[in-house]
Amino acid sequence: MSGAARLTWVAVSYGGVEDARALVASLGHDVPVDVVLCANKPGDAAAARTAFADDPRVRVLDFEDNPGYLPALHRAVPEVDPALPLVLSNVDLVADPGCVQALLDGVAAHPDAGWLAPSVIGALGQDQNPNLLAPPGARWLRMLAAVHRFPAVADLLLLRREGHSSRTVTGVAPGTAVFAGHGSCVVLTPRYLAEGGSTDYPFALFGEELWFASECRRLGLTVRYLPSARLLHTEHVATGSRRRGHVARVKYEGLRWWARRAADAGW
Repeated sequence: MSGAARLTWVAVSYGGVEDARALVASLGHDVPVDVVLCANKPGDAAAARTAFADDPRVRVLDFEDNPGYLPALHRAVPEVDPALPLVLSNVDLVADPGCVQALLDGVAAHPDAGWLAPSVIGALGQDQNPNLLAPPGARWLRMLAAVHRFPAVADLLLLRREGHSSRTVTGVAPGTAVFAGHGSCVVLTPRYLAEGGSTDYPFALFGEELWFASECRRLGLTVRYLPSARLLHTEHVATGSRRRGHVARVKYEGLRWWARRAADAGW
């Protein structure tokens, strides 16, 4: 196994090539990272290849049929070294200096982990990690599904301008084992794939954090909060205010599915 000498960063773009340029630049030029950019929107692949023509660390994968966020990672996995830590993220992130090394150090410091949750600072200045300290209850998920059945209600109650991910959990010490991190930046340790962790998620958007958390729990791996690695998160380029009704409809089906799984798991 290659250890934690290098990591692979899989960034998923839907019309966010300029955001991807900012993300890659923020990672630094002399750091041990390779970037795989999943181009999910027609025209993104050509634009990305032009943008990164002079950066051999960046590979562009043409997924212009738009498989979605985690499904894009699933397609990309055969293209990466499974012995290296693997980051899945949106492109609308900017890393603090030293982020890559902090992630590599975190992998070494937490050999029991399948997933590391870095500090992801949202638009309101709050850390979006750790996202969940315990599994969400089936009743809560059913309630959320009911709300998302009516997009206007979901927009009013949950997808406000402040950000649908504005919730935060405070007072959690670095290295604490939690249930789930935020889905915008998921850091999988080499153990996740080595132990049989799946990336074959049936929904294009949302619920990724529940998927990775349930897989880690199934495999006996921990999810560790790692605030020493820090990123800034802007509003998602694919889920801004003009698309919130569509987002609510997509979430409705996923939440119904998760409510059933939660009930089966006794959450």
